[in-house]
Amino acid sequence: MEEAEMVARKRRSGRALASSAVPSGRRNVGVIAQSDAAAFLPVIEIVGPAAFAAGIKGGAPSKDAVRDAARVLRAQRELNQLAERRLIYQAGRAKTSQSAIAALLGTSQPTVSRIVRQIEQDPSLLAPSPNELIYRRAVGQIDTATMMKGLVSYEYRSGQYDPSGGDAYLRGDWRQIENGLAGGLITDEEYEEIAREAPSAKSASADH
Repeated sequence: MEEAEMVARKRRSGRALASSAVPSGRRNVGVIAQSDAAAFLPVIEIVGPAAFAAGIKGGAPSKDAVRDAARVLRAQRELNQLAERRLIYQAGRAKTSQSAIAALLGTSQPTVSRIVRQIEQDPSLLAPSPNELIYRRAVGQIDTATMMKGLVSYEYRSGQYDPSGGDAYLRGDWRQIENGLAGGLITDEEYEEIAREAPSAKSASADH
């Protein structure tokens, strides 16, 4: 009983931490806004091993819990894809063959080759971005202050037509901030602070 009560107390404490990390505001319900890595853990509790160790028992999770866990898992997936692209690029610099890096990553050589071509066509795929900062905060890798410092100092590029000669219009970096707000990954207050404080935000947001 004592052990069970200790676990319950830790869970209640974790939920309180996650809740306290979310500022108040119109869009703040369900926003993933961890103040540190510890606040990330309760969010994905519903998909952790403990939730399935003894089979499916107990009550179903709330829709809010499902939504918040989905946001965190999406952020994890995006960060993993970015890390994979960067590793494939570094593997090429290290003279590691595409078949060798494919085996290490558990994927196929054609997939690695496709990613290499994408990077060659658009090296900015490897560059730090607002999305990366937002996703890293979502999974608890960085705290809110670090994310905001990076987003406020970021040099936002305006939208432009495809420089390679195509007809496509390439959205500017500010769209990532708007998507973060719409997706519940940043708050109204954070959005407004970035728009107010970032030197390049005004022109970029006017033409995104």
